[in-house]
Amino acid sequence: MEKGIKILRISTQLMLGLTFVVSGVLKAVDIYGTELKLIEYANSTGFQFLAEYNMPLSVMLCAFEIFLGLWLMIFIYRTISLSLLVATTFLFTGTIIYLMINPEKNITDCGCFGEILPMGMSASLLKNIVILMLATYLLWSARNVQIKFNKKYVAGIFGCLFASLLLPIYTANNLSLYNPTGYGEGTDLRGNEDFVVLDDNFENVTDSLLSTSDEVYIFVLKQQPTQSEEFKMKDIWEKCKGNSINCFSLAHNEYKLPNGINQYYADVLMLKSLVRSKNNGVIVLKNGIVKNVHILKDY
Repeated sequence: MEKGIKILRISTQLMLGLTFVVSGVLKAVDIYGTELKLIEYANSTGFQFLAEYNMPLSVMLCAFEIFLGLWLMIFIYRTISLSLLVATTFLFTGTIIYLMINPEKNITDCGCFGEILPMGMSASLLKNIVILMLATYLLWSARNVQIKFNKKYVAGIFGCLFASLLLPIYTANNLSLYNPTGYGEGTDLRGNEDFVVLDDNFENVTDSLLSTSDEVYIFVLKQQPTQSEEFKMKDIWEKCKGNSINCFSLAHNEYKLPNGINQYYADVLMLKSLVRSKNNGVIVLKNGIVKNVHILKDY
């Protein structure tokens, strides 16, 4: 009986640890989507002043969840890791409850597992309650475990911390590894009603732009290009012009661009969906299908 209970406790802690690792990884592979979700939470809870720090906070959130999950799974200093789990889940649960009793905040997807695995607020609350109950029980069962300093244990914890930072930092400085919006590589933009390009007169010129050449290069601009980005844009545009390839920029606002590059306009949400990064990007289309997506500064 006692052996069976011990196995159950070990299995439960492994399951909780794996849940947090999966949650952190799914957020990290589309960290730009995680940043957008944090902005949504910040605006709904009165923390708008954190908006300019949302990407660093996104990295910290993803890394923390992966780190805590890994720590739980190696069974080192269990009382500390389980206490941290209880406190974290309590905070998450309190936030969910606040948003549920204030429906005007208009958040329907908790973002617990990123945009890859949507979850409603009610389901999230139930999940958190179950985790909180299990974590509290495990913490109670480990109440008599003494904490003793051990260099190998400390090294193990720092190893978990190092491993947890790799993926979030990489995706924060590059493209998200997964685009859940339907604009990723392999997507056919021809006939896509959501893909709309407007000219200076706000006329829809999508079809004419996509049909001018087999290949099309599109600069997707989130902010004014830096000087080095302008040089790259000019170089790409000149090569495209020499090969009769259509090349233009797409933005929500008007930016100062190198001479010759035509500028068109699109919805902010579409721009965010096309390039899952805080940076400016470049998309290569082949017969209307997204062939490649790149960060402009790294192209």
